[in-house]
Amino acid sequence: STQIDALLEYKISIMNIEGENLDGATVYLIDHFENTVTNLSDVAYAFTSEKGTFHNRFTLQFEGEVVLGPNESALQTVLVFPNPTNGIVNIHSPNAYIKGLEVFDIRGRRFSETIKDDKNGHTIHLDRLETGVYFVKINTEKGEVTKKLIKH
Repeated sequence: STQIDALLEYKISIMNIEGENLDGATVYLIDHFENTVTNLSDVAYAFTSEKGTFHNRFTLQFEGEVVLGPNESALQTVLVFPNPTNGIVNIHSPNAYIKGLEVFDIRGRRFSETIKDDKNGHTIHLDRLETGVYFVKINTEKGEVTKKLIKH
């Protein structure tokens, strides 16, 4: 929230992290208005805002230190958000180029949903699907990963 009547730039950053099991964690900031994901452990996030209250604009995602091979590490950093979703899902892969996406229901049926890719990642529109559990199969240059998704 901001009560200032001007369009201003704000920055969100992290100086240090304290807490049990947070040593070495990577912190991502998801801006749902801009559909961006920023690694706050590496860089501050700058954005502009005008007067108002913007519920659910940001999500913080903590990712523990991954001790795997290089391909597994790249696949572990793939983000699917928001989850649960009302219909639009963002896919972000900071460490591996996304080559393709497929959506399946719990019975294994494949759906051909509208998929849009841009510089920040991919967006899937699930508006026409019923409420339920789905799986997004993400094919990257470093392998495949499947993420569970809930649509409500």
